[in-house]
Amino acid sequence: MKAAKNSGKKSLWLLAVILVSYFVVGFPDGAFTVSWLSIRDEPGFEGMTVAHTGYILVGYSVTYTLAGVILAWLNRRMKLQTIYLWGLAIMGAGFVALALSPNFTIALAAITLYGLGTGAMASSMNSYMAKHFTARENNWMHCSWGGGASLSPLIMGGMIAAFSWRIGYFLITGILVGVGIMLLFSMYKKLWIDDEEKQDAQVISENTEVKKIYLTKKWHQVVEILTFFFLGGTDYTLVFFTGAALIARETHTFEDVIMFSAVYYVGMTVGRMFFGWAAKRLKEVPIERIGIAISLVGLAVVYFAGSVWGMVLLGIGLGPLLPTLVSDSSNRFTPRILSKIVGFELAAFGAGIAILFFITSQAMHITENYEMLFPFALAFILLVFLCNEILAFALKKEQSKAQ
Repeated sequence: MKAAKNSGKKSLWLLAVILVSYFVVGFPDGAFTVSWLSIRDEPGFEGMTVAHTGYILVGYSVTYTLAGVILAWLNRRMKLQTIYLWGLAIMGAGFVALALSPNFTIALAAITLYGLGTGAMASSMNSYMAKHFTARENNWMHCSWGGGASLSPLIMGGMIAAFSWRIGYFLITGILVGVGIMLLFSMYKKLWIDDEEKQDAQVISENTEVKKIYLTKKWHQVVEILTFFFLGGTDYTLVFFTGAALIARETHTFEDVIMFSAVYYVGMTVGRMFFGWAAKRLKEVPIERIGIAISLVGLAVVYFAGSVWGMVLLGIGLGPLLPTLVSDSSNRFTPRILSKIVGFELAAFGAGIAILFFITSQAMHITENYEMLFPFALAFILLVFLCNEILAFALKKEQSKAQ
């Protein structure tokens, strides 16, 4: 009894460490959505256009995706928490390199570097949470990400107003150093749960696997991965370009752009908190459907009214999709391949950011029309819905056959 009590305390302390540390995983997204507007006006970056942001996001997402693809290989050589710590160090090195970059080429290399770090952190910790914690805690973790993504535009905006975007990245790096010290201390105190400590749970899981119905065909895995691909393209493309599109209408200012980015991530945090609580009463598929419906309403509000409340609704609707879809993977696929699936899901999310963002940015550059953002975003959201519905129907069909 005492051992179980100590184990429970250990898990609570570990969860607190994870929630605090995952906060900084949201920094790259939020900070860059604001800083690029200042970077392009800096000496050495003359001629930087919206098309260049496409190349930047491709560089970032290629390494982010690579981290997810090689996660299983890395995990054979080191623990997931060790991969997480190395990811933090690489992200920090990328921020410093970006703050010191004199031109677009070096900035691209720096962003590509911290993409690898961010991808390593996201894929390793999502895999760790899928193994050792529940869907509820996974939603809490992604709430923490939303907090970091909400705060980082405000930090960067404040630093730009007072000093420069370079000082902003140095400040953010200082925060990463503090988080790194906390992670090292948690490892020293042996808070992290290793796989051997979960052997009994794995035996139970293997016995349950025989009774539970899962999706087993390769095309099921492909559609699952495509769901995350389209979600990645939806999320980053919207938050990055919505403000720029409204500035192009001459209805909003730079200060509005900062607010639009911030409230989007606040909305994501609120959405994840609410649906994390609702997960006690609702299953994953209804949550996914409600989230998509809210996001479509939010997109309509932004497009027709140009209102900041549309960004709030988009954040609330899209926010719970990533953690809920990751959690739903355990219902759809066997525990034996779950870590591999989660790694590829996060890799596909990064690939979606790269490819769909690039396509959208090039279309807007060629047409010289930021309004192209909205039909692209609508198509991406509907494709997320379609892929998810295909898998929900397939699983229901398999379960009906087994009865």
